[in-house]
Amino acid sequence: MSRIYIRTNNRGITNYYADIRIDGTRTRKFLASNPKSAKLALKKLEYQLIFNPPKKDDNKEEITLDIAILSFLKEVEASGVSYHRVKTIRLKLNAFKSYTNKSLLNQISVRLAKDYMQKRANARVTNKYQSKIDNYCPSLSPKTYNQELQIFIRFFNHCKELGWVNTNPFKHVKTLKEKPKKERYYFNENDLKSYFKLFPQYTNIIDTLLGTGLRFTDAYQLYPNNVQNGYLTLKISKTQDYLKVPLSCSVLAVLESRLNNEYLFPELQSETQRITFRKAIQSIFEPSFVRDNNINLHTFRHTYAHHMLNKGVPKEVLQTLLGHRSIKTTEIYANWVRKEELEKWV
Repeated sequence: MSRIYIRTNNRGITNYYADIRIDGTRTRKFLASNPKSAKLALKKLEYQLIFNPPKKDDNKEEITLDIAILSFLKEVEASGVSYHRVKTIRLKLNAFKSYTNKSLLNQISVRLAKDYMQKRANARVTNKYQSKIDNYCPSLSPKTYNQELQIFIRFFNHCKELGWVNTNPFKHVKTLKEKPKKERYYFNENDLKSYFKLFPQYTNIIDTLLGTGLRFTDAYQLYPNNVQNGYLTLKISKTQDYLKVPLSCSVLAVLESRLNNEYLFPELQSETQRITFRKAIQSIFEPSFVRDNNINLHTFRHTYAHHMLNKGVPKEVLQTLLGHRSIKTTEIYANWVRKEELEKWV
């Protein structure tokens, strides 16, 4: 029995793989990047496996977890994701390796996978905003749990495609039910007035975030050559995509006044300076409110998106302005357009 299955990577490239069972032995292998070549390669592979099966080698070197993790991280890095994302995946995989106390990939069982994810479900989070003050240590959220589970599923799928394992032990681990998504908090007029009054030293960066919708991780790294002919041009750190959008007159005036610096925002180049800025933004709210609404520097991006939608900007235009790869990401904001704007279109 044989079949062809398809996988599409983050760059949108479609690859075709073989899934063949002969005499109880299952073989998975890359075939080609187009359907016609894949069909020919499948027939050739079937012939080889039937009439010239590979000899079993009892002394074959087994793959270690270290080698498998390194191979997977190289594939993830090649897909174009950010360094921060690669680092997060590496930390999760290494934490699992330390827990298992196993060195070989084929020693990972379904029972071990379920036990580890149960441990993660019961884990307490201690790095929440001001958690040391009131001993706030919630359990891992279902969303974070499911995101970690997907990392392990992807990792073992990678190992299966390379023929290192026959099954994916994490495929048998159930996801947790997530709470319905609520409206993302965005700063109102009073919030913004407080910021400009209490923290005048951050006026320029706040104006830039509110006027462009940039992620803060992109905004603080802006160079003078990112501003050209009234446009903002940069490579997005999260997706590695290029963004080129027009600037409003007010934001352009802010940025042009800083073109003589090495960075447009030299006052935010150290980690300490960026943390101080984030804490200032969170300081006007109660700690519980910050946690419940996940208020951070990314909230300025939410504020920009809501403001643009409430002005009547089509979501397809907003997708380009925000640099979203998928319109579905932009539609997360569109679910909470104010009723006055909705009534105008009806």
